[in-house]
Amino acid sequence: MDMTFVYQVQHHAAFGPLIVVYFFLAGLSAGLFLISSLGPVFGLKKLNPLAKSASVMALATLIPGLLALVVDLGQPLRAPTVFFRVNLSSVMSWGSFILLIYGFVCLVYTWFVWKEDARSKGWGQVGVVFAAALGLYTGFLLAAVPGRPLWNSALLPVLFLISGAVAGLSLISVAQTFFAKTTKLAGEGTGEAIHSMKIWMVTLEVLLLAFHLLAVFMLNDAGRALVKHLLTGQKQFSFVFVQVIIGMLVPLAILLLSKRSAKALGISGVLSLIGVFALRYNIVAGGEELPLSGTLMYTFGETSAWIAVSVLLILAAILILILPGIVQRVIVGKTTVAGIGKSL
Repeated sequence: MDMTFVYQVQHHAAFGPLIVVYFFLAGLSAGLFLISSLGPVFGLKKLNPLAKSASVMALATLIPGLLALVVDLGQPLRAPTVFFRVNLSSVMSWGSFILLIYGFVCLVYTWFVWKEDARSKGWGQVGVVFAAALGLYTGFLLAAVPGRPLWNSALLPVLFLISGAVAGLSLISVAQTFFAKTTKLAGEGTGEAIHSMKIWMVTLEVLLLAFHLLAVFMLNDAGRALVKHLLTGQKQFSFVFVQVIIGMLVPLAILLLSKRSAKALGISGVLSLIGVFALRYNIVAGGEELPLSGTLMYTFGETSAWIAVSVLLILAAILILILPGIVQRVIVGKTTVAGIGKSL
């Protein structure tokens, strides 16, 4: 007698909520570093006042991002072994060294920027390369997985880099509007530049997302199923309403209609940060929730993982608020930050 057994096993997602927050904070850090470098490295003198605070905030967001990655490993004490087992064919191996070098360069660059030392330009030039590499790397990590159509796209690394820049600009605008004193952000005269840059970056982000989804939809049946999962399935609320409408289109409309209001820039910044986090969540979760075999959906993240995500995001917010003041006292004493851009 021929008996056929069908097993339905509900799998856990390989990349969970801690990876989402790591991708978000790493991309945010890279975006902040690139913004910080616009004055000292690229000579945009109007943006010199952003250099010091943006460099510190890049460090403040990188620290909890690294903690998220280490905790997700399950055995944090074994994390250093990745530097002794180099695999040139592994995106993750490359990413480990990118993170290490970027973190070191970011720290040195921050020191020289706050000391108003001319060497900040050289370190900033090196940092720009590794900040861009970090912003692209998180997308490459997903794009290198051929079995997941939503991830396996050459546009994904660029989308992650641009959305990281959007997040960086958004955090700067939020800090300028609501926390200028605590973040030591002397941003006088920079609002117009941030406003213009963010309009272009959000527009580019929307276009890249649309082209990415179109490429996935045209790929195969699995790709079409994934796009439908985002647009009309269980991910519809987080993707269509939270990410696209609240996190992209509404901030863009505010920027276009606000007549360069500082408060409008701050509000659009809050919404854009939500949108960028939602983008990371929807790409990571949406890409692996649909099963490769069987019919059961993959489970994405337990309650404990989301609690850890909340703790790390709160830690990032605390560091963003207190680290600039600590750095100011340690490096430049109790002097004010007036005239930050004069010697950069």
